[in-house]
Amino acid sequence: MNVFEMVVIIVALAILGGVIKHYFDSRGDAEAFDQERREKDQRIKEMEERIRILERIVTDENYDLKRQFRDLDKEDRP
Repeated sequence: MNVFEMVVIIVALAILGGVIKHYFDSRGDAEAFDQERREKDQRIKEMEERIRILERIVTDENYDLKRQFRDLDKEDRP
C-alpha cells in the first residue's frame, strides 16, 4: 500500500465518521422535535377546549342579561 492509498483511506474514514456523527446527532434533534411537537399539540387541544367553553358562555342567552346586571351594579356603587 502506497502513501496515496493510505491518504485516500484516511480521508474516506474521516468523512464516514463525520456522516455517522451527523446521523446520530440529528436523531437526537428529531426526538426533541417530536417531543416539542407533542407538547404543542397538547397545548393547542387545551386551548381549543377553552375556546369552546368561552364560546358557549358568550353565546348563552343569559350572558347579555348578566352583563347588564353587572353594569347596573357598577353604576349604583359610588
